[in-house]
Amino acid sequence: MRRILLIGNPNVGKSIIFSRLTGVQVIASNYPGTTVEFTKGYMKFEGERIEVIDVPGTYTLEPITPADKVAVEMLNKSIEDKDSIVINVIDATNLERNLNQTLQLLKKDIPVIIALNLWDEMKHIGISIDAEKLEEILGVPVVPTVAITGEGIKELIRRLSEARRSNYEFEDLERWHEIGKIIEKVQVVKHRHHTFLERLGDITVKPLTGIPTAIIILYGTFKIVRFIGEGLINYILAPLFSNFYLPLVTKAVHSLLPIKFIHNLFLGTTPDPLGSFGLLTAGLYIPLVIVLPYLFSFYLILSFLEDSGYLPRLAVLLDNIFHRLGLHGYSSIPVLLGLGCKVPAMLATRILETQREKIIAIALILMSAPCMPQTAMIVSLVLYDISS
Repeated sequence: MRRILLIGNPNVGKSIIFSRLTGVQVIASNYPGTTVEFTKGYMKFEGERIEVIDVPGTYTLEPITPADKVAVEMLNKSIEDKDSIVINVIDATNLERNLNQTLQLLKKDIPVIIALNLWDEMKHIGISIDAEKLEEILGVPVVPTVAITGEGIKELIRRLSEARRSNYEFEDLERWHEIGKIIEKVQVVKHRHHTFLERLGDITVKPLTGIPTAIIILYGTFKIVRFIGEGLINYILAPLFSNFYLPLVTKAVHSLLPIKFIHNLFLGTTPDPLGSFGLLTAGLYIPLVIVLPYLFSFYLILSFLEDSGYLPRLAVLLDNIFHRLGLHGYSSIPVLLGLGCKVPAMLATRILETQREKIIAIALILMSAPCMPQTAMIVSLVLYDISS
C-alpha cells in the first residue's frame, strides 16, 4: 500500500479525518488541467510512509461536475496502479444518501474500508446503526468514528490493512432498492432529545462556546489543584513533618552526630524547615510537603479530564493555533502535561507523527511555562518573602 484515497460526500468530516491521519504535512494544489483543488499529505503506517489524498467531495461516481470528474480520475488512476486503498467516509446521520456512493465504490476493483463518521451525532438524534451487520452485508471493514474528537481514528488506522475488495453483488439499476433493503436491516430511527451531558459535550467543541468553557475549566482546574494541594499541606503533611518527623530527626542527629557542622548540614541553621536549607529538613520538606501535594492534585485532575474525554475536545479547539506553530492540535496534550512535569510531557510527544513536530513541541514545552515543582517553588518563595 502506497496511497490512501479519502472518498466521500461533501461535509461528512472527510477533511478532519485527513487532518487526523496526516497531521501538519499537508500540500494543497489544483488537479492538473483544472481549477479543482485537492489536498495530500503523508502518514506512517507499519513503518512505511503512505501518501494520503483528500479527494474532492462528490455525491456520485457518475461524473457530472468538474469535481466529480477529478475524483473519478484519481480513483481510476489508483485502480490502474494497484497500490492504493480507499477510505470511504460516510455520514452516519444520513446513511441512505451516502450508501449510493458506497455501493458504486464496491463495484470498483480496489480495497475499501468504511469510516462511519459523525457517530456521536447519529446517537444524539436517535439513530441506531448496527456497524457489525453493515460490515457483514457490504463485505468490507466498517469503523465508527467521530473525527472532531478523534474517537475511532486509532481503530481505523489499525484496520487499514484489513481493507479489501467487496464481493457484494447487486444490479446497478436496482441500487436504490438495494440501499433500502440495507437500511431496513441495519438502521433504527427513534425520536430523542440530547441529554445534558451530550449538550455539554457539544458546547466544549464549538469555538464560540468552547473557548470560554476552556477558560472556565482551566481556571477551575487551577483552583481545585490549589485547594487539594493546600489542604494536603496544611492539614496532613506539614503537621506530620513538624510534629513527628522533625523532632525525631533532630533528636537522632543531635545524639548520633554531636558536631555543629553536621548539625548545620543535616538540620540547617534555623528551626524553620523551609528556610533552614538542611539536607534532612528543607531537603525533604520542599519536595515532599511543598511540591508533591500540588503535583499529586494536578495529575489527579488531569486524569479526570482525560477520562471524561475533555482533553481531545481541548485539542480540537487549539488545533488551529497549533497548526500555525507547525503542530497538530494533539500537541496541546504534551504542552499541558508540561505544566505539571517536563518528564512525562517529553514522553507524551511520542504521540506526534514526525521528528519535526516532536522537536517543536519539546521546545514549546521547555519555553511555555514552568513545571509544577518550579511553580510551587516560585509561589512558595514569593509567599515566604511577603510573610517575612
